[in-house]
Formats: sequence, structure tokens, C-alpha cells
Amino acid sequence: MNANFGRRRARILPVLFCLALGSLSSCARAQGMLLVMEGNFFSARGFYTEAISSYLRALAHDEVVPYAEYGLAAAYFALGEPAAALERYRAAMLSLAALGRGDTELRYRIYYNMGIIYFEAGEYYEAVRAFRSALMVDASRIEAKRNLELSLLVMHGAASTQTAYTPQPEGEGREGAGAYFALFEYLRQMEREQWRNREWASDDGWYGPDY
Repeated sequence: MNANFGRRRARILPVLFCLALGSLSSCARAQGMLLVMEGNFFSARGFYTEAISSYLRALAHDEVVPYAEYGLAAAYFALGEPAAALERYRAAMLSLAALGRGDTELRYRIYYNMGIIYFEAGEYYEAVRAFRSALMVDASRIEAKRNLELSLLVMHGAASTQTAYTPQPEGEGREGAGAYFALFEYLRQMEREQWRNREWASDDGWYGPDY
């Protein structure tokens, strides 16, 4: 009997929560937000498979699709799947456009993280474009300025010497390349720690992922 009561209560609580919000559409949106928050919880703790499951379910709720796509991209990147991450970042940007929303912080982070992926893949021209796009969204961000400068430096060095960040004979130019990568990785780690526990407010007042 207690088990039956528990099951009935589990079904009743979401309904009451929806009624408190005032409308079914608000309820559906809230359910999507909760799924994104659930995905963020799992992702922050390294449970990426569970996070991906939550984000995929959140995609059924149109209003939170950009954040769900962003979460999926971050999870795929953490799992070492940069191509899948880029695809999801692009999907997040497209869904923002489809909804007609600005969400400045989300747009900045999409471009910035795409820049990191391109840089690590050795696609420095695309990295430069991504970091520039991030700065067009928010020109005040020091981390994007630093990574843009570093990407330009590496890109120009690669174009002029044809040796930077490419296979080369043992000992030839390795120290310089290693220094670039060490600096970029240092900046990336510093920014990751800075944002690890930070949330941001979207344009309509609810909070985005905390990573």
C-alpha cells in the first residue's frame, strides 16, 4: 500500500508543479530546464554518458534546445570527440537563431570553445575566425583576446616556416612548438577553473550551464 501511495505521489508532484507555474507551456519549459540542470550536474562530476542522456531528452523542449546542444558539445569534447562537439556547437547556434534569441553569454562560449577545438586540431585559421567571432559578441573578454593572439602567432609562424605544428625531424623546431602548446594549455586550464562553478543568466532570466 505504501508503495502504491509513493507511485501516486510521484505522479502528482509534477502536475502540482506545473499548475504552480500557471500554464502547460511553462511546465514544459520548466521540465526542459530541469533536464539541462540534471545534465549539468552529471557533466560537472564527469558522468558524461548520463549527462548526454539528460541533454538528449531536453532537446524535446524547444526553449532549452540551445543549452542542451551546448551541454552535449561540452560532454562530447570531454569524451575526446571534437568533431561531434563542433557539430553540436553549430546546432546550438542555429537553434538560437531559430528562436530569435541573443543569449550573449551562450553565443560567446560557443564561439570560444569552437576556437579551442580548432586550435587543438591544428586548424589555426578556423581558430582565429572563432575567437574573433567570440570577441564580436563580447569584446571585453581577455581570455579570447589572448587565444586570438596566440592563434595568429602560430598561424603566421606556420605559414612562414612550414614547420610549426607539423611532423618534422627529431629536435628540429620542437622546443618552439612545445612552448606554444604549453602556453595554450595553461590558458585553457586557467579558464576552465575560472568557469567551473560559474553560472550565467540568459536573456530571459534563467541560468545556463555551470561550466
